[in-house]
Amino acid sequence: MTGTGSSPYCDAGSLVPCHDEAGRQVKYELLTVDVWDTLLRRRCHPDGVKLHVCRYLLLKWGDRLDPVCRDPWILLRLRQQAEKEIGDEKQAQGFDDEYGHLEIYRRWLDLAGFEFGGHVPVLLENLLSELDRAEIGQEKHVSYVDPNIGETLRQLSVKRTRFLSDFYLPATAIKELLSHHGLDEIVSEGLVSCDVGYNKRSGRLFHHVREYFGASADGHLHIGDNPWSDIKAAQKSGAHAMHFQPDGEHRRRLAQEADFHDRQEALRNAVEALSRQALPANVERRDYYQLGRQCSPLLLGFVLMAMERAVSDKVEALYFFTREGEFFLEIYRRLADGDVLGFAPPRAELLMVSRLATFAGSLRAFSTTELMRLWNQYSVQSLQALFKSLAMDPVELAASAERHGLDMVSPIRYPWQDPRVQAFFDDPDVRIRIERHLAAKRKDLRAYLASAGIDEGSGRIGIVDIGWRGTIQDNLAYALPTLKVLGCYLGLNRFLNSQPENVRKDAYGPDLNESDALGVLLDYVAPIEMLCNSPNGSVNGYESTAHGMKAIRHVDEEENRVHTEYVRHFQAGVLDSVPYWADFLRTHAYSSVELRPMAMEIWNRIVHYPPPFLTEAFFQLNHNEVFGVGGFMDKRRMIGIGEVLLAFVSRESRIRLQGYLSGSGWTPGLVRCPDVPWHLRAVLRLLLLGHKYKRRLVNKFAA
Repeated sequence: MTGTGSSPYCDAGSLVPCHDEAGRQVKYELLTVDVWDTLLRRRCHPDGVKLHVCRYLLLKWGDRLDPVCRDPWILLRLRQQAEKEIGDEKQAQGFDDEYGHLEIYRRWLDLAGFEFGGHVPVLLENLLSELDRAEIGQEKHVSYVDPNIGETLRQLSVKRTRFLSDFYLPATAIKELLSHHGLDEIVSEGLVSCDVGYNKRSGRLFHHVREYFGASADGHLHIGDNPWSDIKAAQKSGAHAMHFQPDGEHRRRLAQEADFHDRQEALRNAVEALSRQALPANVERRDYYQLGRQCSPLLLGFVLMAMERAVSDKVEALYFFTREGEFFLEIYRRLADGDVLGFAPPRAELLMVSRLATFAGSLRAFSTTELMRLWNQYSVQSLQALFKSLAMDPVELAASAERHGLDMVSPIRYPWQDPRVQAFFDDPDVRIRIERHLAAKRKDLRAYLASAGIDEGSGRIGIVDIGWRGTIQDNLAYALPTLKVLGCYLGLNRFLNSQPENVRKDAYGPDLNESDALGVLLDYVAPIEMLCNSPNGSVNGYESTAHGMKAIRHVDEEENRVHTEYVRHFQAGVLDSVPYWADFLRTHAYSSVELRPMAMEIWNRIVHYPPPFLTEAFFQLNHNEVFGVGGFMDKRRMIGIGEVLLAFVSRESRIRLQGYLSGSGWTPGLVRCPDVPWHLRAVLRLLLLGHKYKRRLVNKFAA
């Protein structure tokens, strides 16, 4: 704490004898106390509160704003412009440049091009009330009592204590804040500049407060933190002044100012602070738990984006797709419990779906055209894999296939061009059986969706899935063509099929349908899928029970072993960090967009520079690829060094190597996996380096 005199407090002037209500002699008849950084402090920069209100306006009412203003930082600058304009107008009227928050809101909405339609008076009043509650609610959330002010005030000999603040929220709001923090017994009355049109900076508020409360200049002591407004201006008005600036709190305030102006550095500091926190005593795999903490900005940023979109899209419910969606849903619920937005987001539900469970029921007809939605991705496919993708037993049609010169297990290149396949599909017996099966699957799918509250009358729903082309969303859109399905994904690869008219897809990370930027993150998606996976199995279909429609799930014990031994500890690290991040993001008004640069750095590190212990888990996987491929992909098979070396001289060996690497799902993981022999890792590293330079050359020539 510093002062302008020889003591920590500046106490200019002579003693003014007066008495309090008990008749005891006191030194000052009126003590006024500054509010911000004296009575109360914030856990963020002051403009962080305004930024929160900007985010609130954008999320709740963004569709009514001018499109060029749909950004929280643009809205913040427009609010500052509104403050400057009204302040200048007040000065021209003979007052100080003061303004109230409600008049600021009105000007601000006008500057942002808010479209009221035909409901200006009612909508405006309701909106002003909403913004008022949002701002005061955020002030309550970020503010706290200065830890030194109580002892300081107890040392002063005064008759009456009142608050005095240069602020745009009225005295009623200040009283509410002080009461919220239990300070109303110390100071329950006072004045604020926006209520009277005068401020401390000019000194006119000091004259006004003495006139209002009936005190002399010599009997007036003011305490505050600002060297000009609280000290020099107070003294210039004839009052005594005390400078209040505790060292520790002042350093914290300066750090908050620096953080506000370098938000990415503040995020990095927050990650480091989280990683330094003590681990829970029951953590079994510290390496995976700590990795979960370090990766939490990626996954929380994605789920926060889904939450923001759900609010702005005004959906009644947000549906998370199995399997990864089970993990994302838990993050969503914990963020909601942490009040990350400052208001309740739409409800979130788990929707038990998969490509296998929804594809057959989404086909509008049994035709080559409809099956191209599958074959565009799997252009080489056996009939067995095809019928498994349709959730149909291949044995049922094996005899019919043989009559047309086909067997169930042989891969067929471009099945839609094969005359045997065409003849097989044109077989009346085959067609009847398949169409009957598809009709049953269509009925089951629609019945399950209806049991989850989704039908043709739902209007619009939001969905969340990990990615990568959003084909399950397409399936739902085809099954319910009047339903608008709005999707949020971690990443999106290039679409292979034309998109249904009733879908929209947004990606938090790369979207190769919009840009090739960050496309390298989608080179290896299997490790991301592993880290976000659920132990509850894949959905194979639906069945009717006495209690309604039920999802049929297949659980693979080998797949779950990796989850139990490794992945669950990673997910625990992420989930346990949610309260920390919910408070941080709410306090400093971060949006998912601001988290994105760090999130993409984390994603890149996971897939291209993974820790060896993560690769160890991955190459123990038995990955479910029943849809499309017709079975599970075993990641445990390792290739020999001889096969790799032959790839440098033999085209056939290169093709086999590329097939192995593609099937492994993660070449950088092989390079860093401790279970892979060192000489094999060295050769694979050379291959990766060559691929990297080849991509650079291709991009250079393309540019």
